[in-house]
Amino acid sequence: MMRLSTMGLIVLLLTAVLPGTGFSAGEEAAVTPISKVTVYPLAYGTRAGDDTPFGVCHAIPITVGGAPQGEIRIGIFEDKLSGASPMWRAAAWQASLTAAQLLDFNPQAMQATFTVEGKIDGPSAGALLTIGVLSAVLGDPLRDDVTMTGTINPDGMIGPVGGIPFKIEGAARAGKTTVLIPAHSRLELDPRTKEIIDLIGHGEKHGVKVIPVNDIWTAYKIFTGKPLPRPEAKELPTVSPKMSKHVLKHIPRWNKLYKSAREKYVSWPDFGHPEYANQQLASADKINKQINSLLVEGQFAPAYWDAAWSAALAWVAHEVGRYHYSNNAYGRDAAVKLMFQDQWLEKEVETTAAAIRFYRPQTFDQLSIYMEACNAFFTGLCYRSLANVIRENLPDDPDVAGVWIVAVAEQHVVCWLNMKLARDYLELADSYEGTPIPEGAPVNELSKFFLRSTEAGLSMVNELEVKKVAKKYKLNNDAAIAALSLSDPAYAMAQLGMKQIIPSLPKYFGEGKQLEYARLAAAIGLHTRAAMLIAKYYSLGVELDDNYNFVRLKRERALEDWLDDSKDQAQRAITGLGDAGIDQTTCLQIFSIARIYEGRSATDRIEALGYYFTTNVLAQVLQRLAAGEHAPELDVPQPAPLPAPLPAPIPPPSEE
Repeated sequence: MMRLSTMGLIVLLLTAVLPGTGFSAGEEAAVTPISKVTVYPLAYGTRAGDDTPFGVCHAIPITVGGAPQGEIRIGIFEDKLSGASPMWRAAAWQASLTAAQLLDFNPQAMQATFTVEGKIDGPSAGALLTIGVLSAVLGDPLRDDVTMTGTINPDGMIGPVGGIPFKIEGAARAGKTTVLIPAHSRLELDPRTKEIIDLIGHGEKHGVKVIPVNDIWTAYKIFTGKPLPRPEAKELPTVSPKMSKHVLKHIPRWNKLYKSAREKYVSWPDFGHPEYANQQLASADKINKQINSLLVEGQFAPAYWDAAWSAALAWVAHEVGRYHYSNNAYGRDAAVKLMFQDQWLEKEVETTAAAIRFYRPQTFDQLSIYMEACNAFFTGLCYRSLANVIRENLPDDPDVAGVWIVAVAEQHVVCWLNMKLARDYLELADSYEGTPIPEGAPVNELSKFFLRSTEAGLSMVNELEVKKVAKKYKLNNDAAIAALSLSDPAYAMAQLGMKQIIPSLPKYFGEGKQLEYARLAAAIGLHTRAAMLIAKYYSLGVELDDNYNFVRLKRERALEDWLDDSKDQAQRAITGLGDAGIDQTTCLQIFSIARIYEGRSATDRIEALGYYFTTNVLAQVLQRLAAGEHAPELDVPQPAPLPAPLPAPIPPPSEE
């Protein structure tokens, strides 16, 4: 927790989410009208000379508008160096971007200014900042007696945070009557008494009404008395029999790959069967056995995904075993030589890149599955890049080097299978029909939108987890990033994707629509991965062992509730597609995979949450693309005059 200064600072966040494309040379860009609100975030920390946690509530005025539309500008003006921490700045970015996603306007007209007192840290004001931006955009005055704490997720759900007992006390001292908290946080351990307390009862004790809320729509209604626009929840249609048959045709191919890897692996002597490979094969067997029951139930997309995943795990076992076999039979040099024999993989990459480059999606259904192909290709490139990093830095210690060599084998086979998956998706795209893609669809603008969001999310993850790894293992920042990348593929994909793969895409696609679609698909995938990393490491409190393997969830109940909420929002997003006359097939298929994974292991349930995130984002993207160049412009009404900010009774501590 950081010590706070009494001096204020101004943090100017001019968030033009998307760059302008609607102005020709010599045409003057309109200036977005100015609208202002004030929110009162809750924080807790310690004061100089006193280590007892203490909560406060301080004012943060937010201004939307005042700059030419269509320009990306971020200015941070501070009267104290690093007054707002990287994590808090990332939370402000996420709030602005999420608000832009939730509202039906052209986000390229968006700017937001946050004025902050003192040094501040932490992401837990994310939901409140989102409320503030939404209020300023819509012109709905906020109740000044209400405040809240909670992170904001890309689908509008509010994530758990810590220190709520102290924050409630801070709200009471500032004269607030109502505090909104994440619905998953009804009970919390008070570190002062070491007892579990009911936060609603704790609020009553201090004269504050505590209301648990699941999502931004519920919170906004309490703050303003007005509803925030949201698609209705309706029963979803099923994927057409014609589309299901096309998916069904591809399952035997993956089953054949699974069986081939399995047969080769079990034919080797025992010294080619290391424990890790045996575990991967056992997982492959378990998943593959579920396919028939899914087919009987008509769950064709989940059955397809299980077939592909079982093949992937079986081939991981095969490659890991092959490296162990070479090492034990012919020595370490043979295994190292095998690691550098990757011409076969380069050929797979080139073949897949050519197939994607020359495909021309014509409809939204074709585009959505085409972008899934692009994302699989992008993911494969990330795994290959990770393998290259590992083998170029092979340590001298033979035991450690042996582990790293096996890791390279695993990355290579996952890259290879993602290339096959990408080509599979292209074959499926040929059979898809649907609504034509309009001219002028804002593909590049949306890519930049989600890449900005990914940057903000990764900044938050680096503050949350990388620093923790660095401190625990006494590593510098770069070494900590490398350590986390090796143990968490999602983090590695996000880091390598942003730094290496996104800049390299023109090499594979040249310039044109295919590059634009590939970049958008990669940006959506990165955005979802970054959001899931924040959910995993902060909101859900995933516990990992010294090797960064999953141990347990600190907030298991929070995940269950969150899955219900995110499923509901994904269903609403798909409904919105149907209401707009846009094809729903791919979103329905991803949604059905999430439904199945929700009923499996803890790690599968976390994956399900990611699939719901993806469904929601993809549905939003398709609607924006369908709007073409004619997305509604931002028209900011002037809200009623706001009350003067309440003075903080004491120097505010850092936010957790």
